Amino acid sequence: MRLLPALLILLSITALCVGCQPTPDAERQMDNYLERVARVLKQDVAPFDTNQLSQYRLPERRERLYDIPAERISLLDLLIDVNQCKPLQQRIAERNSVLGKVMPWSSRLGYEGELIRALDTCRHTLENDPQQQDLLTSLNDIAERKRSQLPAVFWNAINASSETENYLRFANEPLAVSEILSDEALPALQQLTAIGNALPEQLPPPTSELDPLFQALQRSPHSSQLITALAQTRHGLHQATTMLRARPANYLCPMNQPSERSKILLNVFVLFYAGEIQPYLAQLQRLGEPWAEQIRQLQAVPHIPPATAQALDQLAGKPASLWESYRQAVEEHTRAWQDVLGACQSAPGQAGWQTP
Repeated sequence: MRLLPALLILLSITALCVGCQPTPDAERQMDNYLERVARVLKQDVAPFDTNQLSQYRLPERRERLYDIPAERISLLDLLIDVNQCKPLQQRIAERNSVLGKVMPWSSRLGYEGELIRALDTCRHTLENDPQQQDLLTSLNDIAERKRSQLPAVFWNAINASSETENYLRFANEPLAVSEILSDEALPALQQLTAIGNALPEQLPPPTSELDPLFQALQRSPHSSQLITALAQTRHGLHQATTMLRARPANYLCPMNQPSERSKILLNVFVLFYAGEIQPYLAQLQRLGEPWAEQIRQLQAVPHIPPATAQALDQLAGKPASLWESYRQAVEEHTRAWQDVLGACQSAPGQAGWQTP
């Protein structure tokens, strides 16, 4: 019976902690850095507003999808007239089945390729059959329409798949500090981009080959965490840069000579900026550079819906994109430190440079 009160206390403590999430390392690291810079320079820090991430939210699906007219081929006619076209009959039966009618677009892309291959095989079979010329003409028209629709089917597969949306959606937490990155999603996105660029001349691979590519996007958290990390880190760097530039040189270094305040700030630079923030910036650079390049390559695939193009542009395309503005924030912060340390004779190689 004595165990009961202790158990109730333990359950109460557990209940209180439900929903309590520790601050991710990257956020805690940046907050600590900003707090120390602010303390030395007697400045205020504006916290990161998570609403800033909403600008990187994908538009509604309906804005990103093409309306592709349904192409219904009568299976009964084919059974009567084209008994030798078994593969085509199977593809049509698959599409007309209960599951086929609700086939997701990511599967639809592979299906359309298989259907066109079956159409091509059947057309070749009927070429020399004088009794099937009317049907051959109909199949030729269908095959031509189907092939011309492939770019739209590709973009519907990209835009309607939860896997791609997961990859391009910002996360609740930023990329972890010192994480060993082996992102299988990036090669998968590269392959999908290559498939889109090759359409319609080259047919898409079957669904069995496409599914692992979409699944790789679903499994990887790195892109979504990177989006959050870039936005949060950019904000932190802007805050620190503003504080470093808010004080004139003689506030820290009267007569251009190091002071006790500048020495404390130098410690912050060495221990917290160079020691913690810069390694994380290098980590973001290693993952972000190929990620941004691949986003730009995907954006360049022909027939991209305007809403999708705009969303990808926000991430990595235009000069004001997330990636480019983050890089600009890094450069501006580096220059701000160079100016402060140089004015205080505390840059590496100068008289005031003393590592803690």
